[in-house]
Amino acid sequence: MRRFVAHGALIAGLMLVCSVAFAQGGRPTWRELTPVQREALAPLAKDWGTLDTDRKRKWLEVAAKYPNLSPEGKQKLHERMAEFARLTPAQKNVARENFRRAYEVPAEQRQATLQKYQELPPDKKRELADKAAKKARAPHGPARELDVKPAQPPAKTELKAQ
Repeated sequence: MRRFVAHGALIAGLMLVCSVAFAQGGRPTWRELTPVQREALAPLAKDWGTLDTDRKRKWLEVAAKYPNLSPEGKQKLHERMAEFARLTPAQKNVARENFRRAYEVPAEQRQATLQKYQELPPDKKRELADKAAKKARAPHGPARELDVKPAQPPAKTELKAQ
């Protein structure tokens, strides 16, 4: 009986060590992906090794839907992935936050907004895109002058010999 318990404890310990190593190792590696996953995630190939486990898991969820997309859908997904891969870390955080906020809006409201946008004439869509691009290039937060003058350096003092 003791031997059985010791064996079980050893296995449980090994499983724990392996799960920690898996989580810290940023698995799966690019080579561990299936051919379908590599095809789906191709725009991220060069950055895959730098992604943490949570990010990889999210991208693998996207890859799972890839085979069911139309050829146009697959192309659009790859284009958007490539755009995302080119973003700076700060821009990626903003994109993630925007995505999160967009999905807080009920699906019906999102669909209605999308429908309104699709009904706009091309020049109005271009105007909105230009406005969004200008906003994305602008520094975050308004620039303003400081009301406080910089501190003056302390006056030089002579050390007295003691």
